[in-house]
Amino acid sequence: MPLRPYLLIAIFAVCAERHASGEDFFLTIGGGYAPSGNQASLENNVLFFQRVLREQGADHGNNDIYFADGNDRGKDLQVMDPDSIPLANQLMAEFFGSRSSLGLSYRNHKIPNVRGNTRPEQIRKWFSETGSKMKAEDRLMLFVTAHGNRSRDSRNPYDTTIATWDNTSIKMTEFVKLLDGLPSGVQVIAVMVQCHAGGFAKFIFNGGDPDRGLSSQNRCGFFATVHDRSAAGCTPEVDEKSYVEYSTYFWAALSGRSRTGDPIERPDYNGDGVIGLDEAHAYTVLTADTIDLPIKSSGEFLSEYSKFAEEDSALLSDEEPYSLILELASATDRAVLEGLSEQLDLKGEDRLTEAGKEARPERGRGRSRRRREESPSDRLKHRIANDIERRWPELANVVNPVAVELMTSRSGEFIDAIQQHADYQRYRELTEQPETDEAKRRVKYERFLRTADNVVLAENLKRIGNRQHLDQYKAILDAEAGPFIHRD
Repeated sequence: MPLRPYLLIAIFAVCAERHASGEDFFLTIGGGYAPSGNQASLENNVLFFQRVLREQGADHGNNDIYFADGNDRGKDLQVMDPDSIPLANQLMAEFFGSRSSLGLSYRNHKIPNVRGNTRPEQIRKWFSETGSKMKAEDRLMLFVTAHGNRSRDSRNPYDTTIATWDNTSIKMTEFVKLLDGLPSGVQVIAVMVQCHAGGFAKFIFNGGDPDRGLSSQNRCGFFATVHDRSAAGCTPEVDEKSYVEYSTYFWAALSGRSRTGDPIERPDYNGDGVIGLDEAHAYTVLTADTIDLPIKSSGEFLSEYSKFAEEDSALLSDEEPYSLILELASATDRAVLEGLSEQLDLKGEDRLTEAGKEARPERGRGRSRRRREESPSDRLKHRIANDIERRWPELANVVNPVAVELMTSRSGEFIDAIQQHADYQRYRELTEQPETDEAKRRVKYERFLRTADNVVLAENLKRIGNRQHLDQYKAILDAEAGPFIHRD
């Protein structure tokens, strides 16, 4: 029986709507440049991302992983598990030697369904074979969890790199050419957590060059830090509870669970019931206790096409009253500004000025030569070690036969001597307290200022009134606020 015309129209409309929503393609580039630079945290970052994809129902055929040496069976991963070392050896290292590299070993990575290694030719092959088959309205979600390096081109400090296997690399400008080869209408969203990742924020421009204008391809990205700084996170430690790098918080915000499986409060800052990518970025800016200064594409766009007041009184300056900043901010930016104000105890209308003072590192002659004062935990550690060494003078050298016995046949005697020392419990309490890191606190002031600056620059972009730039900026904002997964 032939289908009625109106039914044919309905079927066509449904198919057209489904096509218009497009498909999501996921490309992960992870791992180090060699076994010595391929830490366990990079493996776990990939596994965490894959878990989030499964939980979001996106574990399908359009999901390709390139990691370190690919499917080679050699030992390519550096792991460190101090808890795997006998307790006596741990204590001997802690009090009489060094815990550096304690429990370090190598093994083959355990990421399933890896498509290949990360050498540049493999990544180019993906773009030519898979990327070329994408269609208009499809989205490419790119996750890079690797190492990265500064640009070697003094004329273009933003041409930073992704470090790939066998001591190779991919420059930002080369990566832009790969993106240029994708079919027209494909949207690109990147999450990059390598050192100097911010150089890749320039990929929104033609050739990675702002002077050549914005690319016609809809691109946006979220980057762990700026182009001239290292990023937090690479470690051979296997204990994921200690991980504090960018993607730890970003994927947790989108999935509602930490990488260790604990539920988190969903950062629905605008109250629409959906966690957008920009809200995941904001959650990371607020929550991550790291040295990172995260950035996103909309801020990169503003830095090129907007400006602060100079002689033009119609524009706002970078030292406006806080109440005005808050009034102009989006719900997500407002959450960041208020959250960081609380964390940093910033109050009053001159918060931008105060944050600016705190963000500047102290300067002065001879400061770098000052000796670090001994901490209370260090003092107790030395006291315990001195008392134990008076009992066993042979511990002056940890390879002395007596020291070896104390780690093997007499280990119980040695452990008791340490743990029953009068100062041991207090020492352990002090070592388990998180240390105050001035660099991490200072960068939170920088995050506050960057967020406030972007609010002002967004307002100034409106006042400048370039319609093309306003439309381009809105398109980037819409992409950043989009959902993690396309839903039919």
